[in-house]
Amino acid sequence: MSTELPFVSVVLPVRNEARFIQRCLESVVGQDYPDERMEIIVADGMSTDATRAVALSFAAKHPGMRVIDNPGRIVPTGLNAAIAAARGEIIVRVDGHCEIASDYVRRCVEHLQADVDAVGGPIETIGQTTVARAIARGMCSRLGGGN
Repeated sequence: MSTELPFVSVVLPVRNEARFIQRCLESVVGQDYPDERMEIIVADGMSTDATRAVALSFAAKHPGMRVIDNPGRIVPTGLNAAIAAARGEIIVRVDGHCEIASDYVRRCVEHLQADVDAVGGPIETIGQTTVARAIARGMCSRLGGGN
């Protein structure tokens, strides 16, 4: 039995996430999972803001990261493109608004190796505008799934 950790592909379907993508990517590249066992694929939905430029800047500094096109511009086609380009035994999806804990990938892998079929993590919904804060309150309620 091999003790080598599985190769993980972290896929991010994004479009026009310039306000959030830097913090998101910082959290992804800051994982405690070994860099040589992980790749990051950003599927850009032809963003019209600085999303692609920020992602390309990160990719230039992190050899395990690449940016691919998502001409379909929506999440499903972005996921399909990223997964098609992925080399990992395990796929971890992260959205452009998300910031994941530094142990997120490692803990997902540990649970999958313990014979679990799918894993996820807690979500803390935070709004930055009045409308977004109202949505966040609803999402955090018992009716929305809670934190």
